[in-house]
Amino acid sequence: MKKTMIAALVAVTGLSGCVSNDTSGLLGAGMTAFKGVTLSKAELQAQASLSAEQMDAQSKLSPANSRYSKRLARLTKDLTSIDGTPLNFAVYESDEINAFAMPDGTVRVYSGLMDVMDDAELVAVIGHEIGHVKYEHSLNQFKTAYLTEAAKQAAVAAGGKVGALASSQYGDIGTKFLSAQFSQQDELESDVYGVEVLCQLGMNPYAAARAQQKLMKHAGNGGGLFSSHPATDTRIEKAQQAAANASCQS
Repeated sequence: MKKTMIAALVAVTGLSGCVSNDTSGLLGAGMTAFKGVTLSKAELQAQASLSAEQMDAQSKLSPANSRYSKRLARLTKDLTSIDGTPLNFAVYESDEINAFAMPDGTVRVYSGLMDVMDDAELVAVIGHEIGHVKYEHSLNQFKTAYLTEAAKQAAVAAGGKVGALASSQYGDIGTKFLSAQFSQQDELESDVYGVEVLCQLGMNPYAAARAQQKLMKHAGNGGGLFSSHPATDTRIEKAQQAAANASCQS
């Protein structure tokens, strides 16, 4: 274990590019980085919740009585948890065509996405995001973002100010998490889960492929789902295959 801790400290100080006589501060930074490596799922989910709170504070949340929130509540009323993790939904009022889910079960949908998707297509995207939680893709991405912020503390350690993460740092973690690229395998696995969610809710499973096609159509807007979840002809084809093989089709 000592070798692992030393390696974590070397990594974090290397990332900072700083050398300091404040060994207690650097040790604190190294310990933070080491904790980032060894965090349990429950601990990472707790950290994700803090990050989600900061992101909510920095965004325009749609009120519960808005047409967006009412629509989202209606579509997700039967989506309460995933493998024991409670799901919580809210709308960010923004023209950005985006949605995301964090490992603590936080699911946020942008009003821009809701404006271009019909109900089934929107559920397919939401199901896809929940799939990232189910298969722990988002957990791994959040862990990387957390470790990046821990590494930044080594630079702060030069001034002897290593401490708990500030709220702004949790916002930075969220930004890094949202900009992370999922692998093609992760995307395809979550696409299939989105089809399963459509079946569970009695909706047309082919809506997942339609949603992908709409994302490609609006890809010129850039950002959001287009950068972190790029729609491709392969993904559309796989979504159609998953729909044809879906349990609700038999």
